[in-house]
Amino acid sequence: MSVGQHDAEDPEEPDAAWRAATAARRVLLPLAQMEKKRRADVDAAAAALNISTTKAYRLIARLKEDERTSALLPAKSGRPAGLSMYAADIDEIIREVLERDYVAEQRPSETAVLNTVRARCRRAGLNPPGRKGVKTRIQALDLYDRLKARHGKNAAEIATSRPGEFVVERPNQVWLIDHTEGDIILVDRRFRQPIGRPTVTLIIDAFSRMCVGCYVSLGKPSRIQSAMALLRAFLPKEALLEDAGQNWDWPCHGFPELVHADNGSDFRSAAFRRGLSNYGIMLKHRPVREPRYGALIERYIGTTMGELHLVPGTTFSNVSQRGEYDSEAKAVMSLDGFERWLLLQIGRYHISPHRGLDGFTPQSRWEASIGLGFRQKEIAPGAAQEIMLAFLPGDRRRARNTGIHFKKLRYWAAWLTPLVRRGGASVDIRYDPRDMSFIWVASEGRWERVHLYRRRAPFTLREHELALKALREAAAASFDEDAIHAKREESQAIIAAEAATTKRARRHNEHNERSLEQAEAIYGEPPPICPSFSDLPVVSPGKAARTVEEW
Repeated sequence: MSVGQHDAEDPEEPDAAWRAATAARRVLLPLAQMEKKRRADVDAAAAALNISTTKAYRLIARLKEDERTSALLPAKSGRPAGLSMYAADIDEIIREVLERDYVAEQRPSETAVLNTVRARCRRAGLNPPGRKGVKTRIQALDLYDRLKARHGKNAAEIATSRPGEFVVERPNQVWLIDHTEGDIILVDRRFRQPIGRPTVTLIIDAFSRMCVGCYVSLGKPSRIQSAMALLRAFLPKEALLEDAGQNWDWPCHGFPELVHADNGSDFRSAAFRRGLSNYGIMLKHRPVREPRYGALIERYIGTTMGELHLVPGTTFSNVSQRGEYDSEAKAVMSLDGFERWLLLQIGRYHISPHRGLDGFTPQSRWEASIGLGFRQKEIAPGAAQEIMLAFLPGDRRRARNTGIHFKKLRYWAAWLTPLVRRGGASVDIRYDPRDMSFIWVASEGRWERVHLYRRRAPFTLREHELALKALREAAAASFDEDAIHAKREESQAIIAAEAATTKRARRHNEHNERSLEQAEAIYGEPPPICPSFSDLPVVSPGKAARTVEEW
């Protein structure tokens, strides 16, 4: 193909241009290398390439400066890049309007910007520019700066390139943890009426993308929610799957080297840091307002929530997607059913090809590492209680002759007597907000369970706080422990009566019941023991001198 033929070629065919330039170089390079050349030789070369002699001389001149084939490729047609078609005054008006109006949080449309530019040009006695010219200037703006000014930093981060990768070399090296609100309305298990959306905590292994742990509840994200998800991640999963009536291979357990989390208050709590440190696990927080650092866990959450949009009662991702769909009217799934559904989705995800793993499945990636010598740290049987204690919130209290006073409650055990006789030594305590009928007290290197001096049925910290609030509102002059429990039981009776008609009451009731069940599953229910000092006088404890670590 000749250079002359290329002149009529479609510019979208680079191979044709290259073939023409290669043919021209092969014919003209010997002439370019001659000090003197005859006109007849140039005419013959031009005829062979089907171009004019004048064009042949121009191409020979190019080859004298640069002998590469690329020197003969034709220049792009049209206006040179960066050269404006408008007068300087018009360009200046366009620039000012874009900087002042377009790159702003108000986010005016391109049409609004065009109208502003045209109005200013008319006032200045200039010809208004066309839509295409203004749109070209908008597209020439830096994409990151434009999106950041109009849509915020997150949108700019997502839409622009950020080279780099999350480098991990083995399973259990880095785990990522995060909470999300499930895109579904659940029903309570008693009345089968709507009670709202669940909170889901998920943990994935960065190397294999395996989900190593999960937990669902009706409470807000909290350190107990995070601790329960980690507890499940640490332990073998056979018992969890058996309770859910499922039988599939979930080989993940053991302790990670590092946990990667966002900056939520539960992930920054003293209890969370202390629990990880107790097992030699490092904690790393993502940079503030830098969501790309949590992309792995965010994508997994998005995948799981996407599957949830096919379940009756889904809320979808936003109002526009939901349209006129009545999520509460369609709701059929209880919290227990949702957890079983979630476990099935995890099992399916593990055996599905993953684009980030070059098409391998998360489970095959995990099993391949086992074959190459990776070994998980085995967890001792019955370690759930010990692990949970490491993550419980706590404080330090003095053992008085009236017991250990904590949150307007008194706890007592006979083995505290020697401490009281020595002047009331201070002791470390831990408590689980899901069951305040007992606390844990440190004694000689281990944790001992200490119950209320008058045994009560299990109750949550939230129930206790509501009872205290009711007493304060009644302007009680002093707190009496029996009065507190009476108020709590009265409150529970009201909630139970209202549960059939009130969504909030049903949710409260369901959350409390499940919290107590989960706590009992870990700690067990001790046999009833009559307290040795049941006749201790009721003494109103003084105001706490410092803030107690909350859950």
